[in-house]
Amino acid sequence: MDTVEFSRTVPRELVHRLSVAEVLVTGAVARDEDTLDVGTQIPRSHAFYRDTAGCRHLYDPMVLVEAARQTLIMLGHELFDMPFGTKFILREIALRDADPTALAVCGVPTEVVLRCHILRRFRGRAGVSGARLRYTALVGDRVAATLECSMSWVPPDRWQAMRDEGRTELGLAPGLVIDAPEPPPRVGELLVDRRDPANVVLSSFRVPPGDRTTGTARLVVDTGHPVLFDHVVDHVPGMLTLEAFRQLGIATAVATGALPSASALLTGVNARFTGIGELDLPISCESVLTRTDGTNAVLRCALRQEGRTVAEGEVCLTAVAEGEKRPAGTGVGEVHLTGIGAGAEAGTR
Repeated sequence: MDTVEFSRTVPRELVHRLSVAEVLVTGAVARDEDTLDVGTQIPRSHAFYRDTAGCRHLYDPMVLVEAARQTLIMLGHELFDMPFGTKFILREIALRDADPTALAVCGVPTEVVLRCHILRRFRGRAGVSGARLRYTALVGDRVAATLECSMSWVPPDRWQAMRDEGRTELGLAPGLVIDAPEPPPRVGELLVDRRDPANVVLSSFRVPPGDRTTGTARLVVDTGHPVLFDHVVDHVPGMLTLEAFRQLGIATAVATGALPSASALLTGVNARFTGIGELDLPISCESVLTRTDGTNAVLRCALRQEGRTVAEGEVCLTAVAEGEKRPAGTGVGEVHLTGIGAGAEAGTR
């Protein structure tokens, strides 16, 4: 059987990236009708996915989530023959059981094989309209994490009709909106384990008086961000939503005493996208602590806009001291992240 290619990335158009530097996927090899191996190289230096104040010795597992997302877009074009211009809608995405020992930064870029299994093909009158995949992220023979992703795709004219209808229901003018208002002041970067203030996606963080479980904030939508807004989109991207879950989870866990510091590794995350976040309306974020043992914390998260929930899910965070190499099996594998169904009506890509 052929092996996965790591010598070059796939064309940027296949994964809907504008910057070549943001392409993580390097190639794919089919194993059978429903299984294939996809190559991904994790960079040792990245302005967003390696911007951590306290976990510099470990790769950010969120980069695997982005690789899984890119993979399903690539397969939409290459395997399911969706033409360029098709709009891809992220319905659900999850990362589970991230193993810090498999994500240790070493002296060369880390090559990851995403072993992808097609769980379901969604079909409409025009043929396949989406897919759900399960991924096993392999670093050598070690499982670094498992992931699952569900995505659908629609023609551009249908997408625009959906967008116009949604904006009208919110009292907004239909049409393409690609800019957000000037972002409000961000919270301090160390509060959310960042070094670069431009990578902070929260404003106005607070824990309500007398509440030892809940944190709230406003989402910072910075359409000039070179990674989260790599190309023009007319809505809040899915990866910005996941980053808001992570950052608000960290801030809430520290403020409520669930974790000793913001130096925490994302060992699990899942999200269900139930609406489309508009760029020109404020979005509130909420994170509620549901479980903690002093080392791991699980928090339920939601993003809301104009009284409707646009995304909901959970994050699991694991405290990791600088330089520490935690043994396999710690983290989210010891707590259950609720599975989320496939019935969402709208999402983000």
